[in-house]
Parts: sequence; structure tokens; C-alpha cells
Amino acid sequence: MADFTQVKEWIKNADAVIVTAGNGFAQTEGLDILSEENFDDQFGKVADKYDVHTIGDALDKKFASWDEQWDFWSQLINEYSLEYEPGETMLALKKLLQGKEYFIATSTFAHFFENAGLNENRIFNAFGDWTEMQCSSGINHGKFSDIEVVKKYLAGKGEVPKCEDCNSPMELHMPLNAHFFPDTDANARFRWFLTGNEDKNVVVLELGVDEISPQLLDPMVKLVEQFANWHYVAADLADEDMPDDLKKCSAGFATNSHDVLMNLTK
Repeated sequence: MADFTQVKEWIKNADAVIVTAGNGFAQTEGLDILSEENFDDQFGKVADKYDVHTIGDALDKKFASWDEQWDFWSQLINEYSLEYEPGETMLALKKLLQGKEYFIATSTFAHFFENAGLNENRIFNAFGDWTEMQCSSGINHGKFSDIEVVKKYLAGKGEVPKCEDCNSPMELHMPLNAHFFPDTDANARFRWFLTGNEDKNVVVLELGVDEISPQLLDPMVKLVEQFANWHYVAADLADEDMPDDLKKCSAGFATNSHDVLMNLTK
């Protein structure tokens, strides 16, 4: 196993920390889109009608009506975002980033990092954010907050939101189909952050990134291979899984985000 003492020294000396967070991190904060546990109890009608038994499968399913779709989405957003309170893992991450320049690139979409008080201009939600919505027409008419829509559905007064430009129903700002438009502003800020720190001491901290989001893994590894002052720290990968070119400037713990952050902040 890698040495936490060495990694703490890298972070201490870092001019910037880049966090890549995936489904494994979301699990520590209470959202596991691949788990069948409790889904049928929470969403029995949806499970029976559409034969879906995980949040991920339900998000991929086209419901019979937009009203039914928004009612389900609203329950998800309320439980995992509006009622979200930062857990131990998130609090440890905030502590680790305190006083540091940082950027977070994440495939999670539940607004965790923003809700935890981290700088929203330093977050790139690569797979969107389900507290926002977009036009379902396939034309990019922008993205908008859906919080008021969710609150109305929870109060039993829900109405399917419509696009102000073309009157098409709105859908979640997520890659549920080919209509998804990534947040180009956040993507641009992330790219400028990378460019501005290429000659500085940087630690890339991978937290729960897996095969679901390879775009947060492979490109970051390539960057660390390019820049002499960059280091790569992986919660999930083991030292022996690191590319040969990366082994002298990387650390892999083969565990989970929670355990790594607890050790790095104690």
C-alpha cells in the first residue's frame, strides 16, 4: 500500500489540488445509482410498472408521461439533493482543500459539492446536474434551475415545465439521451485551471472514479505523465495498477474515498 505520509507532504507542498470524483465518492454521500438495496421499498410503483430496480436503471427509462417522469425525478432530487447534508467524507475533503487552490471534476450529478459550500466556479459537473433542466427538443436553449418545479411536485401542485423558446417539455440536465449539452462554461474554466497550473506543484486526487466515467481517469493520468511537478493519488487503484511512467509520482491505496480522506486529514 502507498504511504500516506508521502501523500500528505505532496498535498502540503501543492500549489493546486485537482479532485476527480465519481460514483464511488457519491456512494459515501448516500447516493449509489447501481444499488438495488431499498429501491423497491422507496419506489415500489415505479419498480413494478417499469421493471427497474436501481436509480440508474430508472433514470434511463422513458416513463409513460412527462408528469410521471417529473414526479419521480422530484422525489429523487428532494431526497438526495434538497435534503442532503455533507457526510464525513465530504467534510474531510473540505478540510483537505482548505486554503488550497482547487478544481473538482465530477461525474456525480446530485449537486453535492455545491451544497457542501465548495466554490461553484471551481466545479465541473461532467455528467450534468439534476438540480438543473434543459429543453427536451434536442436544441440547446440553455439550462435552468428546476428546484421550484421539484418543490411544486412535492407539494402536490406539480406541472411539467416547458421550454420558454419552443414550449417543449423540459428534462433533467443529464446525459439521459443524445440531447445532453455539457456545461461548456465550467469545462472552459477547468481547462484554463489546468493550463494555469501546468508548471506548478499539483496533486490530482482521484476519488471513486470507475469505468462509468473514464473521461475523468485516463486524461488526468496523461497530464500527470507530462508534467514533472504533478502527482497522482488514487483512492481506488493499487500502486501496482499504476502505469509504469507514473509509479514514481503516484500513490494508490486500493480502498475507498472515505478511508483515504480520513487518513489524509487526521
